[in-house]
Amino acid sequence: MKLIIIAAGQGSRLKSETKNKPKALTTINGKAIIDIILSNCVKNGINEIVIITGFDKTSIKNYLSEKSCNLNIEFIHNNEWKLKNGISVLKAKPAIKSNEEFMISMSDHLYFADMMKKVKESSLSNRVANVGLDFNIDGIFDINDGMKVLAQPKTMLVKAMSKNLTNYNAIDVGLFKCNYDFFSFLENLNRNSSCSLSAGCNELIRQKLMGGVNIKDSFWLDIDTPDSLHFSRNNHQISELINNQNAN
Repeated sequence: MKLIIIAAGQGSRLKSETKNKPKALTTINGKAIIDIILSNCVKNGINEIVIITGFDKTSIKNYLSEKSCNLNIEFIHNNEWKLKNGISVLKAKPAIKSNEEFMISMSDHLYFADMMKKVKESSLSNRVANVGLDFNIDGIFDINDGMKVLAQPKTMLVKAMSKNLTNYNAIDVGLFKCNYDFFSFLENLNRNSSCSLSAGCNELIRQKLMGGVNIKDSFWLDIDTPDSLHFSRNNHQISELINNQNAN
């Protein structure tokens, strides 16, 4: 299985932290987010990685070239990185075989190997995509900025997804498992200039092809604002999780 990492955006909300580098190189407890994601891959037997770059197409490549890791990493540049993030997913299409399932990860979401395992091992069955869902909505750091989801708890069928939902029971954690058909949905949306990842998910929802994966007690954090970055760097639980992952 391959993992597509979306690392094309500029991260303007992190201000000076990402002025001269992508969000994926932001460090927490001495580790860049990209290092933690790649460590998750190693622990889950995922050794083929596709990294989609954008506003800065060299920094991540240069950074990883100086490290030794037993991963096959392919870099694909998205010269349309200012457009919707679904374009970045489409750029990865040539790297995915038509009979392959694959995963998609945001490059600014901090999470660990246990959460990746839950999404990776989920069954797509009659669905085109599954998304990791956090049903512990009282524990979300910045719920106002979260992608809100309404999911059927027993079947895990996703019924609605939007940042503006008022009736919801979970938050999208930014980690997906998909089959090749997902590209077709994004291509159809791209013809109408509405090719965002969330729009693709909503089209799947409309056709009852979008599932959820309950991450239960797995930790994650969307590091997209100065407040969330400050929290991540001053949280004892996060420090312990990073140290434990380094030790194992």
